[in-house]
Amino acid sequence: MKPVYIIYGVSGSGKSTIGRLLAEKLHLPFYDGDDFHPEANIAKMSEGTPLNDEDRLPWLQTLSDNIAAWSSERGAVLACSALKERYREILQGERKSIFWILLSGEFNLISKRMSDRDDHFMKKEMLLSQFEILEIPSYGLKADITQSPSQIVNQILSETQKTGTSDFGVIGLGVMGSSISLNILDKGFHLSVYNRAEGNEAELIKKFREKSSEYPHINVFEDLSRFVNSLQSPRKILLMIKAGKATESVVSTLISLLDENDVIIDGGNSFYKITEEIQAQLDDYGIGYIGCGISGGEKGARFGPSIMPGGDPHDYEVVKEVLESISAKDADGNPCCTYIGTGGAGHFVKMVHNGIEYAEMQLLAEIYQLMKVRYSNADMADILERWNAGDLNNYLLGITVKILRERSGDDYLLDLILDKAGNKGTGLWSTREALEMGSVNTMMSSAVFARYISSFKSDRVKYAIDRTTPDSGFDINRLESAYHFARVINHHQGFELMRIASDEYGWDLNFSEIARIWTNGCILKSSLMETLSQIYRANRSIFDAPGTMKQLEHALPNIKKILMSAIDLNVPTHAFSSAYHYWLSITTSRSPANLIQAQRDFFGGHTFQRNDGQDHEFFHYNWGE
Repeated sequence: MKPVYIIYGVSGSGKSTIGRLLAEKLHLPFYDGDDFHPEANIAKMSEGTPLNDEDRLPWLQTLSDNIAAWSSERGAVLACSALKERYREILQGERKSIFWILLSGEFNLISKRMSDRDDHFMKKEMLLSQFEILEIPSYGLKADITQSPSQIVNQILSETQKTGTSDFGVIGLGVMGSSISLNILDKGFHLSVYNRAEGNEAELIKKFREKSSEYPHINVFEDLSRFVNSLQSPRKILLMIKAGKATESVVSTLISLLDENDVIIDGGNSFYKITEEIQAQLDDYGIGYIGCGISGGEKGARFGPSIMPGGDPHDYEVVKEVLESISAKDADGNPCCTYIGTGGAGHFVKMVHNGIEYAEMQLLAEIYQLMKVRYSNADMADILERWNAGDLNNYLLGITVKILRERSGDDYLLDLILDKAGNKGTGLWSTREALEMGSVNTMMSSAVFARYISSFKSDRVKYAIDRTTPDSGFDINRLESAYHFARVINHHQGFELMRIASDEYGWDLNFSEIARIWTNGCILKSSLMETLSQIYRANRSIFDAPGTMKQLEHALPNIKKILMSAIDLNVPTHAFSSAYHYWLSITTSRSPANLIQAQRDFFGGHTFQRNDGQDHEFFHYNWGE
């Protein structure tokens, strides 16, 4: 429910002036209660006759109905002379999201204000009757009208944004946390944020206060208890902090501060099995826990990321409005956020997303190293820009073009960057999970190992051999075709890993939807991803889609030639080689694994199956013994 601010008091107290100014500050619509009176009431007041309770009843009911609609939409500011407690009870109903603000002033002051206004219909006798029936409540906020309108509005903002007023909370004001907080504020939600203030963390708070200074509906806290108390129930809290021990520590502290039905959202790159352990722990307290993958980097977080929430579907219903509002939008305007599945499904899917991303980045690194033999940075950028204008269009290719063109003085910035690649674990997790599940992700794993090799910079310098080789030539069009081939294999392996996990854990993953929410806002957004969203509507696998197998087989000579050129040029191609060998293996009906089975049976008695046997039959042979 969105808050509705009701500014009330006797006529002439400044309800409309204050209400309009407050609405402007809060970016909310403003309504004047007098505009909702029926014609009979308007005529009666114009004659100078005071309204009685019977006159006001249909007016109050109309306002109550409108307040219900406003609170379910954006919220609103209403100026209304709700003088009696009975009137306020009708307007309040069962809603908890109304802020009552009484404009309080002396009779003589208001009477003088009204006498100075030639167009005001309120006579002195009517004003006096309003003072007589005004019932001042013990709740709500009281503002002295001797203050200026801006002072009153600042008081309202200060008082109403303390306890139980924020729609949503964010913990962690690092790059991603601060960016996503501003995104939430842009969508009109009332937000509370928290960050610890020790050491360098205080600078994060200072910077965020500066960035968010123009937003009226933001509360910044350095005290976790006050932060929690500032949130409406059920509380919705997004953690944007480092995965692992930091997340587990904050969750442990929050347990004592939260109530049943509150929901915590972990927006970090947490390992999905840890996410499920925390979910089980919080179940005992009735607190919801959403493991939520968020992709798109700083810019995505600020203006619309791809969001992958998993956990209890009822918990997702509590938080979906905010998550779907801040997400990127696909080509049809739908949010790039969808419920992924139970347990740790959201974090698992984000993990695979990052694994695919690893291989995509490695492919471009290998293309760069191959092209660098012949082309300048500027020429490479031009070629890749042409690729990006066609079916190969993707986010990583686009930023690679920009990186190749960036200069630092007389040098290209890329040429000044040390060739040691970092990693944060999600590529490793994808590889490990594939091994445990019996899925094949050779492209992801080759990309991970390529990064590991790059990190051994001192060894590489120590063992470096000058292998200067004349350019034997390679066709740039063949490289373009090989790139398309390898990308299809990479995405196939990633989605196959998710399919196997979905079957094992009963997640019932919707791969068309996963591909759809990856079409915008995330690092993997591409024309290919849009195609995959369509493919998975009717097919179990990319390879099952009509035409895919033929296209890949048609591209096989091109990737083969590129690999041969890479060998001649002494350029390692971990990812391209993995794509090529996977395709050969998956499209070969008879593999050499029969020899491996024979060897296993020879030295370990592990048995084997026969081509002429039944599926359930296993044999052992006494090899030469």
